[in-house]
Amino acid sequence: VDTAGPTARPTHGSRLSWVRTTLSPTFSPTSPVCSRRGHGAARWFVSGSLHVSVSEPSSSVGTHGVGEVSHKSIITSALVSRLDATVDRRDALLQSLVADPPPPHWETTAINKELARVERVVAAYDGVRAVRDEIESLNAVLRDETSELELKSMAGDERSELVKTLPELEERLAVLLLPVDDTEDAGAIVEVRAGTGGDEAALFAAELLKMYELFAKKKGWRFEILTRSLQESGGFREASASFVTDGGSDAQSEKSVYSTLQYESGVHRVQRVPATETQGRVHTSTASVAVLPHLEELGGSDDLVKDEDVRVDTMRASGAGGQHVNTTNSAVRLTHIPTNTVVICQDERSQHKNKDKAFKVLRARVFEAKRLEAHNSRADLRKGLIGSGDRSERVRTYNFKEGRVKDHRVNHLVNDLTGFLEGGDALTEMLFVLATEDRKRKLEEFKE
Repeated sequence: VDTAGPTARPTHGSRLSWVRTTLSPTFSPTSPVCSRRGHGAARWFVSGSLHVSVSEPSSSVGTHGVGEVSHKSIITSALVSRLDATVDRRDALLQSLVADPPPPHWETTAINKELARVERVVAAYDGVRAVRDEIESLNAVLRDETSELELKSMAGDERSELVKTLPELEERLAVLLLPVDDTEDAGAIVEVRAGTGGDEAALFAAELLKMYELFAKKKGWRFEILTRSLQESGGFREASASFVTDGGSDAQSEKSVYSTLQYESGVHRVQRVPATETQGRVHTSTASVAVLPHLEELGGSDDLVKDEDVRVDTMRASGAGGQHVNTTNSAVRLTHIPTNTVVICQDERSQHKNKDKAFKVLRARVFEAKRLEAHNSRADLRKGLIGSGDRSERVRTYNFKEGRVKDHRVNHLVNDLTGFLEGGDALTEMLFVLATEDRKRKLEEFKE
């Protein structure tokens, strides 16, 4: 191991870094260091370009023995082959960008999008390999009979820290290898509908949509009402809104809208004393939420709903809204004949604007119906996942008397109802817990 002459040896403070530069990043199983049977031998398994060692206990290196911190890696040989293929794919994509002649604009956009995903995987893979190589370098120091005790102690301490970080790095890599849905990069269309509870349910539906609007403002997203059906009480019988990022570099917008809000689908229940209640009794009302991907951001949505499959009816707008109500045929009703999906929009004075908004909602609903149909064919899997998208699933209870919000899927309780409904940190916390649990369950299936 020590190939440097006496004059090239480092001082006490830099010995460990000198050893690393002297040692090769990877070691052969036949090297003298690895073949020392009397000082703790390592069993080597080489999978692709990722070396996994399961070390046997060594009695000569004290508390920093090589066998102290073995862990079961989730990076199997099959995954290593897949990762090596990902590296090759990254190189091929980079080569295609500098090809002569260059690819057309639309193809360049697709290449850059795929390249961004692939590079994240490659960077995580490089990080895991670097830590593993570093651990093996330190293992060599610990096995070397000529290494000083103080140097071994330093190597053992650093090795212990690296081994502690390795499972987390491998888990991050595994997360990047999970199947990616194209909708995760999309904006979202959020629909709220009043359920059981009459006017109180309609008011609660309006509060939920307001909560998401406030949350969107804090995240820097663009919010736009698409459709709404107002009640005399001021609540919504049903309403839908568009949420999209502004495309900026704000750190808060790094995660897409749909990825963030997808766990909100389901039945939300409220327990409180309505304003019309004279005896102070607590009523329970419900509102359902459906989070749909904003297809215009994904492209290819025009083929999803064909014009010949949609019946367009125009009518006069109804309800509160000013002089244009009941005077012009500005309201639009779209009916998708194959799925019998109906969308009505009458919020704009212009019939064309109402039609455009209605088509956005219609495409999202048809797409979601097809996606849920595919999910239903894998019902056993859906039962174990968070955010399955089923709008009939009871997901959360808002208790006004106790000032708390409880999500029943993860049994997480937030004691800040006001902050939650204002789209503040309490809602951010809940969404983070849901995303973490969903990722955890997917990783368990990934390991299996």
